Amino acid sequence: MKKKSLFLIPALFGMFLAGCNSSGETSKSEEKGSETTTSVNSTTSQQATTSEQNNSQTSATSSATTGSNPVKNEFLITFVDENGNVLDSRMWPKGSYPHYDYNKPSTAEWAYYLNGWATTYGGNPGVISAANEDATYYAVVSAAKRQYSVKFYDEYDQLIKNEHFEYGTQPTCDYAGPNDNEEWDYTFVGWSASKGGAALASLPNVTGEASYYAIVSSNKQQYSITFADENGNKLDTITYSYEEVPSYTYSKDDTQEFDYTVLGWSTSLGGELLDVLPKVVGNATYYAVVSCSVKKYTITFNSNGGSEVNSITRDYGTSIDEPTKPTKQGYKFVGWTSDSEGTKAVTWPYTLVDNVTFYAKWNEKVNIKSYFNSLFQIIGHDPYSYIPNSLRQNYSKNFVPIGACNYDFSNFTDVSDITYGGHGEQWRMVIENIEESEKFYSVLSLGEAAINSSVVIFNNFLDNNVDDTATHTIKETAYTAKLNFKSGVLTYTIQYKTNLDIPFFGEVMPQVDMTYDITTLEKAVRIQLTENNAMKYIVTDNSYVFALEYGVETVNRKAYFQIDRDEESGGIAGHIYEFVQYKDKDLVPSCADFYITDEYTTVVGNKARGLAGFKGHINELYETGEGKLIGYEVRETLTFASISGQYNTLWFNLNNISGITSVKAIENENHTGTYTNKNPHDIYLNGSSTKFEPTYNTKVLVKTSRKYDVELRKQYFYGYDSESNFVEYECEIPMMFIQTDNDKDTNFSDFPSDILKDNKINGSVNLANEYIEKIQEDYALYIDIFIVHKDSVTSEAIETYIGDAIVIE
Repeated sequence: MKKKSLFLIPALFGMFLAGCNSSGETSKSEEKGSETTTSVNSTTSQQATTSEQNNSQTSATSSATTGSNPVKNEFLITFVDENGNVLDSRMWPKGSYPHYDYNKPSTAEWAYYLNGWATTYGGNPGVISAANEDATYYAVVSAAKRQYSVKFYDEYDQLIKNEHFEYGTQPTCDYAGPNDNEEWDYTFVGWSASKGGAALASLPNVTGEASYYAIVSSNKQQYSITFADENGNKLDTITYSYEEVPSYTYSKDDTQEFDYTVLGWSTSLGGELLDVLPKVVGNATYYAVVSCSVKKYTITFNSNGGSEVNSITRDYGTSIDEPTKPTKQGYKFVGWTSDSEGTKAVTWPYTLVDNVTFYAKWNEKVNIKSYFNSLFQIIGHDPYSYIPNSLRQNYSKNFVPIGACNYDFSNFTDVSDITYGGHGEQWRMVIENIEESEKFYSVLSLGEAAINSSVVIFNNFLDNNVDDTATHTIKETAYTAKLNFKSGVLTYTIQYKTNLDIPFFGEVMPQVDMTYDITTLEKAVRIQLTENNAMKYIVTDNSYVFALEYGVETVNRKAYFQIDRDEESGGIAGHIYEFVQYKDKDLVPSCADFYITDEYTTVVGNKARGLAGFKGHINELYETGEGKLIGYEVRETLTFASISGQYNTLWFNLNNISGITSVKAIENENHTGTYTNKNPHDIYLNGSSTKFEPTYNTKVLVKTSRKYDVELRKQYFYGYDSESNFVEYECEIPMMFIQTDNDKDTNFSDFPSDILKDNKINGSVNLANEYIEKIQEDYALYIDIFIVHKDSVTSEAIETYIGDAIVIE
């Protein structure tokens, strides 16, 4: 109400003056006009009041002068802006049209427009009436966001967009740079506020006119060039820039058969050769163009003082026939050899695969008779010449007396009364097969008369028929014999026509074939007794190989035996493969390797009839000078309760275990062969009535294997029975096995404490450490070697080696 009262001061003042001049009458129009000023603020009201006072005084003076009733000819017209601020307030003559030019200044963000004037604050604009009363008009102003031109230029300063954007908005331009072409790869980096300027992180919001310039990076296009060999196999893929010249170095290694030359590249496999590789304009694949030519090789003939033989040059793989034989005064040409020593004969036709030199081998005279007589020198050879006496069956120092191996372990037997140190199953297999071969040699002595008779006849023939070749057949009542010498190979065959009584075989009509290769010096003998009993052996200075088959048609045995002597050390290495067959099917294949030195003999094999269901490997150790079994180690892979493992077990003669004085073994009728009931005998030691129980390894609280135990194992001894017959004693005698230490278990180390804790026996192994270490060293070395080649000889290979008898025509 204060504001309103201030606004009324000028009007009241005017009324007061008018009242003095008009006898107190007040004009209705003045009252009405005075009410229109109520919305003006206090500051503008003071200005308006001053103006009204001046106008009232003028009006009062005019009225007083006229001396009549005062008539109001002017009215107070006030113009107020949109915020309530007085823009103008002054008197306007009656009937005049008040006006006011109001322009609100625009800002950078806003543009303002006067829409008109309203009679109330915030009202709608209307028409300003002629001045007939005091009035206040309020500006009606509209605002609009200002828009600015934003220009975008490409990287070549070409205008690509000119668009107006409202103040405060972020301008946009979807320009992504120029399109890539086969030469250039363009990348739109961003916009700069100036030519050549730095890229903006983002376009700023509009605050005025602006220009932006595209920043575009350009890189040469990259293309993949693949190089492939002449067969289309990828060699490499390399990336090159547009119009760069590609290159790749490829060389194809020559083979023994072909020379290869890389000529260049083609755009297709097997296509036309390009002069040069073109500049890169896109992805491409180039294929090597390679020329190929068959290599030529030369045979050079060294006639060793004989007539010259021209060299022969031919393509790789050409089959070359033997050239004309050279001649040499006083010598007979034997043949060509590939070594200067004359030991490796050349076989014609010869397939040329490399440059070689052949050497002529000459004999002053082909003395077939001397070769013939030399051939018979191998009749006295047999495998025992490689085996020390101590390891043979007939070694008298190791004979056992009658009854020495008749043990009754159902009662306690003193360990000191048990004979140990026989042959194990591996060495017995070696000796057994040598013994079988000895049976075949007997035919050579029993048929000696016929052989000697034929030799005399053949020698007479050779004395009277000196030549480079010889062939002669003798047909006698008791035999037919044939001698043949050709191409450096001498053969002698004798077929008996009357029966010879051969031990173990009975009466048979054998055939003997003998061969001597005078170039390799290899001598071979093949003996056929019956259709199912034959043997062949080959002898050289440091080796002896034989293969034999014996038995009947349905059941027979085949064996292959090889012994080699090292010339430097004198050590012996041997291999034996044995097959028991039923109707030509292998039933019991077994094999062994043996190594003999002056100090030790080691035999590695897979034959163990003493181990039921045995599928493992054994190495037996003998002291060569004694010929007695010291001990052995066994490798087995077994499964217990679905847990598989490899078991490495040392076996000792029981007299090498201290603390054990006597042993009893009762057959276990409930023996199942399972891991908890593995031993087929119940063992009792040292007179105790308590059964000996092994200590077990365990996994996840499950018993897996015995750490040690006593079992009966086969050993073989030899001697004479009461009738002076040489016999073999097969004995089952108690032995102690102990598993070796490994990464997880200390079985061997724990043996003394285990047997004391679980069996109350203060026992330990008293075998010398040097023997234990030797067994384990050989086990680690030879068993893996044995496993590698144990299947390298088959029963079919043995048959092939023995071959067929020579047919005498």
